[in-house]
Amino acid sequence: MRAPTRKAGIRKLALGTVIAVGAGGAIALSIPPAVAADTTYYVDCSSTATPQGTLTNPWNALSQVNATIFGPGDQVLFKRGTTCTGQFVGQGSGASGSPVTVGAYGTGTARAVINGAGAANAMYLKDLSHWTVKDLRLTNPSATRAERNGIRVETTTTAAKAGIVIDGLEVDNVAGWGDKTGTNAPWFSRSAGIIVLASSTAGPVNGLRIVNNNVHDTGGGGIKISTKPSAYHTNVYIGSNRVISAGGDGIVVHGSDAPLVEKNRADNLGGGAYPFVAGNFAGMWPINSKNPVFQFNEVTRSYPSSFDSTAWDCDGAIVGTCTFQYNYSSNNAGGFHLGCQACTNLGNNNAKEVIRFNVSQDDCRVAQGPSTTAPIEFYNNTFFCSSKPLTLDLPTANTKIYNNIFYAASGTFPSGAGVTYGTNLYYGGITAPTADTTAVKADPKLNYPGGAVEIASVGGYKLTTGSPALNAGTPLSTLGARDFWGATVPKAGGTVNIGADNGSGVSAKTFSSLKEAFNNHGITRDANPQIGGYSLSGRSFSAEALAAKGFTYGPVTSGGVTFDWAQQYIGFPDNVKATGQKITLSGSGTKVALLGSGAYGTQTGTGTLHYTDGTTSTYTLSFADWWTSTPVAGTTVAAITDYHHKKPTTYNNPTTGRDEQDVTLFQGSIPITAGKTVAAITLPNVGGPLANAGLHVFAMKIA
Repeated sequence: MRAPTRKAGIRKLALGTVIAVGAGGAIALSIPPAVAADTTYYVDCSSTATPQGTLTNPWNALSQVNATIFGPGDQVLFKRGTTCTGQFVGQGSGASGSPVTVGAYGTGTARAVINGAGAANAMYLKDLSHWTVKDLRLTNPSATRAERNGIRVETTTTAAKAGIVIDGLEVDNVAGWGDKTGTNAPWFSRSAGIIVLASSTAGPVNGLRIVNNNVHDTGGGGIKISTKPSAYHTNVYIGSNRVISAGGDGIVVHGSDAPLVEKNRADNLGGGAYPFVAGNFAGMWPINSKNPVFQFNEVTRSYPSSFDSTAWDCDGAIVGTCTFQYNYSSNNAGGFHLGCQACTNLGNNNAKEVIRFNVSQDDCRVAQGPSTTAPIEFYNNTFFCSSKPLTLDLPTANTKIYNNIFYAASGTFPSGAGVTYGTNLYYGGITAPTADTTAVKADPKLNYPGGAVEIASVGGYKLTTGSPALNAGTPLSTLGARDFWGATVPKAGGTVNIGADNGSGVSAKTFSSLKEAFNNHGITRDANPQIGGYSLSGRSFSAEALAAKGFTYGPVTSGGVTFDWAQQYIGFPDNVKATGQKITLSGSGTKVALLGSGAYGTQTGTGTLHYTDGTTSTYTLSFADWWTSTPVAGTTVAAITDYHHKKPTTYNNPTTGRDEQDVTLFQGSIPITAGKTVAAITLPNVGGPLANAGLHVFAMKIA
């Protein structure tokens, strides 16, 4: 292989070059460092032209890129819609304000692709500074899994590095390692879509910016800063990334000083093309870092693992304060948060944990690892647990629990001399701890709990006008400056609400569609039955069993009526537990047809049809219990599935969550007054939003 070149083009000597003739007649040149040429190189791996790196004669193989040492201001641009196969290996460094940039050129929306084809990395940047990589697709599939990455940034020398930006990439189908146990367990922490690695003696990176990336189907995890160098990385920002169906951790931050992780989304962790195999993982978490902050993030639908599978985790060797604020999580198999500072061999500094103004929907486990005395401040969070008991397993020393909403059928709370409570709200059947002498025991009047699918749809957890949580909290100097939605929280004086909303109260919601009103998790996949919520015991329909009866995403015909079966993303809310919701419904016909069933026996209620002329009509709707195959009068059987799901008897074994009991989906109808045009429907009010006795509607159509 030929030696790497500095540039493909010729550079002129700088002014002032000295040419001298030595005694032997040889010419000696005194040449200052080359001035940056800001050269742009083009790469089109489909090109048949003589490869010169120009726009008209682009390079056509990664070997040509890898043989070049780049410098400040250089650009390496790959043609959109083309694919280069192999591993990109960067050489040379940019300068502050003048990075080496790797990106794309050409027209159209198709990305330029670098396909690692099973290499260790699709892109490898080792011991480099001031590189920006953007607007590409990196993929690295293989029939076998190993330590493997999409893009790997690594520091191995003692020199400090700086200025690494990874922006707007799609990183997908990386066959990384998914087993955190056994001989090859270290491969797991070194596998991800995007990874930053360091040896313990290497220089840190000042300026790591990982933003706007779409990472999916990546074995081992999504985005990882893994292992701590000789000193903390600094100026670390991870923001606005999507990590979907990664086979492990969503975002891990190791060895960083004051890292900020915000506005990221992680969903379906543990699943995907290269799923998690064994051991444990969590959603987003720091380890061996100083003063980490995680805010405005969301983690949903994580699969089970041996212990973790929580949305958030404050892990070993944290220094200072570990802050989780303004985050949303839902239906993760392990629940909301894990305090695990004493879980590693890195040491336990008992750093303070601040957990405030978060919203948790059916993420009802706050777990604690080995014994710790870490001070924890647990303020103004809103917990809604429709089908799970709430478990708040926090240390019994140095723990403050103030101004939280706990909405669940049951729950357990810590007690001890070191645990202090103040003005928390308890509702739904949950018993307030005796230590909370200022407890509020009333319906918080949340706007429409249970229906969030992402952080943008969490408005159902705002307080409505007249809520007993308004102005009922305890002002504290440590609450921060704002609430979940941005409302001001007073530093001193003034009033504060209970829960994540510090607004003044909102009006009750009118829903634009049945789907918008979904507030219950009634369907789960066979691979993840842990997150079911059709009943308080966590039972649910099986998506696969329903599909076998013809009920899959899209149009579904039942009883001569074609419904929109809206259950595309299993594990998000998929039906309405009727609590008097008013839903816009437009059209004319003879009836409103519905698919649904009762839970805890036959359920009946009275509702209202609203017509465009301002008139109304009342109706009665009944559905038999889903465990019976006998419909009530006026309804028919839509489907009887061969089995359903229950809570797994073994935490990380989904096969133990299958129950062979048949369950039934029914079809009913509501008559429309002749000659009238429907404008809206008010569903019956059959119990509250918890997964207790109630009437469930999965689909609705005017026919």
